[in-house]
Parts: sequence; C-alpha cells; structure tokens
Amino acid sequence: MPTLSFNSLDIHYEISGSGPLLILHHGWGSRGSDWEEGGWIQALEPQAQLLVFDSVGHGASTLSHDSADHTVEKRAKVVTTLADEIGEEKFGFLGFSMGGRTGLELAASIPERLSMLAIGGMHLLPPSFGAERTRSRARTLRSGRGNFSGNDPLALATSNEALLEWKGIDGRLDGHTAPTILFCGEDDPHHKNAYESSVTMNFEFVSLPDTNHRETFFSSELAVRSVAEFVSTHLS
Repeated sequence: MPTLSFNSLDIHYEISGSGPLLILHHGWGSRGSDWEEGGWIQALEPQAQLLVFDSVGHGASTLSHDSADHTVEKRAKVVTTLADEIGEEKFGFLGFSMGGRTGLELAASIPERLSMLAIGGMHLLPPSFGAERTRSRARTLRSGRGNFSGNDPLALATSNEALLEWKGIDGRLDGHTAPTILFCGEDDPHHKNAYESSVTMNFEFVSLPDTNHRETFFSSELAVRSVAEFVSTHLS
C-alpha cells in the first residue's frame, strides 16, 4: 500500500482500475478496505481509476490525537493532495457519512476540481445538528467503553470532536456545478435531512428502503448500483 506524506501525517492509499479518477472517502470508524466489503470496488473498478485510502485517525494512516489533523478542511486537503500525488487535476469523489462532509467541503472550497460528487448517509445541515450525540460518542470512546472496530479509541474520539469545528457550507456552494447525487437509507436518522438537502440544491437523490446508516455502506446493492450508474454517466 503506497503512503502519502502530508505534513506530519502518513496517509495509506491504494489505486485500482483505470479511467477517470474517483476518490473514495469512508465514514467515521471505518477504513478504506471496507469499500471492498460493501461491494463498491467491484462495481466501480470497471468505470474508473479508484483511489481508496485510510483517513487520518483510521486504519493504517497516522492515528493522530491532535484535533487539528482531523478537521473537515484538513481531510479535504488530504484528498486534493492525493489527487496531486498521482497527477490528476480533476476527479470524482464518493464520500460516506464523515466522508460526505469532506465532499461538501471540496464542493465549497475547490469546486473547479470536481467532475462529480456522490454523498451517502449525510446532508447539508451544519455540524451543530446532532452535536450532543457526537459529543456523547466521543466521551464514550475516551472512557474506554464501546466497540472500536480495531481502531484507536482516542484517535476516533478526536476525529468525532473535530467534526464539530467545521464551518459548514452555508452560502458556500454557489460555485459548485458538478453533477451530484445523495443517497441515504430510509431507516437512517439522516434520511429526512438528506432528502430535503437534495430538494434544496436540486441534487439527484436515492432513497434506500428498509436500510439504516451502516447497511447503506456495507450491504445495500441498491446504493452501489445507483452510484455506479451515476458514475458511469457523469464521471469524465
């Protein structure tokens, strides 16, 4: 697995497939290899050059306990640096949950570099929405309780807390013109806000029946098929 050295961070990534570049950013508490488990790699590899990586605080990348390394803005900068590393100016982006917020930051800060955007299990509301749930999860991690899925609990707690520092995208998407799709499970607490976000921004939206947040990523054939069709149509 190649490694990108970005400031004081080591970011582990993998490249597969061929064609236009599509960067995949997993959700909080997950890792890059989980895209394989969910069936995403098999569906998308024939259509694109896929770049999958472990985000800061996850998997084999630097397990930093410094909140400055976990901000949404820093995550977006990691993505653009990865694209630069392999010499691609424009790229498509697929992000789930935390990765979805990163995609929105990319759309707000460097819209000219996005050829398409796909966001799963997330919406356009600011980080203050659901903030207490986020803080509660971080407190649990710092207390040593809970299931860490093989990740460092303090790095996960720091990642969680840093999400609340994001300035959001309110009034910042005027320059975003890339084709965009949102997808969300109907049993996901984010579903209502994801749907309303898609209506507000005139984004394509896929609603996944009988599907919760985790299932959207790990076991939804409809999610994978819908995004693969969107990539086939819009990634260039």
